[in-house]
Amino acid sequence: MSPRPKIYIGVADHDRLSRLVGDMPGAGVAGLLQQELDRAVVEPEGRPARGTPLYRWLHYVDGRSETPRRIQIVMPQDADIDAGKVSILSHVGAGLIGLAEGRTIAWTDPSGAERRLTLVRIEEPEDG
Repeated sequence: MSPRPKIYIGVADHDRLSRLVGDMPGAGVAGLLQQELDRAVVEPEGRPARGTPLYRWLHYVDGRSETPRRIQIVMPQDADIDAGKVSILSHVGAGLIGLAEGRTIAWTDPSGAERRLTLVRIEEPEDG
């Protein structure tokens, strides 16, 4: 697998996600998310986010398609794929969290194959 780019996660999101995966087995997507949390640059409150936070709309491109998708990464209980709300415990959610605009990450999909996810844009809260 290719080297992974730096990721940036705010302290509140990092704490929330650490509590989420803390009670789960260290395998599968929860294990991948824990690895990302372990290597993340944790940013203090009040600092503008450099990386993808929870509950912000974003646009990304999957290496399999050139068409950007618009999603929001959410906690598992708020996931609704039809509304574009993707669980942090999905492969796409765990792969994109903390990624900065314009960066690409090589990530595994559910079949175990490498997949390239590129973050195109994080919407500002008022972008809607």
